[in-house]
Amino acid sequence: MPFSIEDERYVETHKRKKDKPDLSFQETYEKVYDDFAEKGLFDPGDFGFALDEFLALNIQEALDSKNYLVRMLAIMDRRIGKRTLEKIKPTISDLPEWLQYFYHLRLESDNKTV
Repeated sequence: MPFSIEDERYVETHKRKKDKPDLSFQETYEKVYDDFAEKGLFDPGDFGFALDEFLALNIQEALDSKNYLVRMLAIMDRRIGKRTLEKIKPTISDLPEWLQYFYHLRLESDNKTV
């Protein structure tokens, strides 16, 4: 049976923990989680947690979230209008490529150009 993304994150955390024993397991795991998220590698449970977080935030807080899945949901939310999309445009290049895709998809769906 193949490993889930969550399993892979724990395996990677243990590998990195051996290389940097001065970091706590939690700190190491958080770094691994961030690295996986940057690549767009998520476990199905991550989507549920992101949705819960998204629903608990106002739309601006969701756009500023450190959780990329929450940001994706905010970008796709219809409450985000043309002005807000234009306002966040300069920051989009700092986001992972997969998340930039959703931003461009949203622009295209609104018949806008980048």
